[in-house]
Amino acid sequence: MCDLVHLERRQVPSVGIATEPFTDEAIEQARLLGMPDCRVVYVPHPVQLLTDAELAGRADAVFPAVLAALTQRG
Repeated sequence: MCDLVHLERRQVPSVGIATEPFTDEAIEQARLLGMPDCRVVYVPHPVQLLTDAELAGRADAVFPAVLAALTQRG
């Protein structure tokens, strides 16, 4: 989250990606870093035990949300 905030402050559009159980932590960290409205997309948990193909599937599934977060501010 810290890197995302640094990029955003440099006017580089960024999106954080976290697993769903960490929603509260991501929101709180962004708030503490002074950027409570930063863009974050959440993916289903867990990811650590997924095969490469399963992980690629998750990435493909969330890609439209990441693209939308990068291109639509609101």
